[in-house]
Amino acid sequence: MKISICTPSIRPKGLEVLQKCLKEQTWQDFEWLVEIGIPEKGHDINAAYNRMIRRAKGEIFLSLQDYTVIPPDFLEQIVAHYKDDTFTTIPLGKVKTLTDFTFDDTSAVVWDWRKERTDGVNWNEWEIDAGFCPLIALKDVGGFDEELDKYWSFDNVSVGYRANMIGYKFDLLNTVQAVAYDHDADIPHPFRSAWNPHFWAKREAMYQIDHKLHYL
Repeated sequence: MKISICTPSIRPKGLEVLQKCLKEQTWQDFEWLVEIGIPEKGHDINAAYNRMIRRAKGEIFLSLQDYTVIPPDFLEQIVAHYKDDTFTTIPLGKVKTLTDFTFDDTSAVVWDWRKERTDGVNWNEWEIDAGFCPLIALKDVGGFDEELDKYWSFDNVSVGYRANMIGYKFDLLNTVQAVAYDHDADIPHPFRSAWNPHFWAKREAMYQIDHKLHYL
């Protein structure tokens, strides 16, 4: 079972951290697709995800952002999860981030508020720092909303909202763990100043009319 790992980045130094982890994976049937943006200009993150999805050849989509550490059996556990069921009933997956793994500088590591959750997660809690789902699920909703690149992205919320509308369920896999640097580490987060909740509200209303976008 092939995994398509997608990594949009404006912090290329952080790719070295992830590359080392991928070399150590016990499951090696994967491809790693990377899109690098210009730090001063930010990143068209939703459009980048769609470009990578269109190139993806795997059955499983896995978003791993830069400066992320995963254990050697991370990919193996994801595959085992999907082998237990079919893609028609498997939920969109989500991993929690913990401080079980450390960088040289742990001051930038963020404790995940979902750590103690045992009752599953809601659609708006699916994160793509290190989150996965069947690739077909993204095609079912027409990809990431590229209009959200104009403002603070809300990429995971948009996908989760639309997937929930057509019956996908969400889950928290407690055994699949990763740790990531804070979004403001290395360079300032480029999206914070562009946050516009009113624009998100307009897109949300549009999704209620048509859940499927047409980027893919």
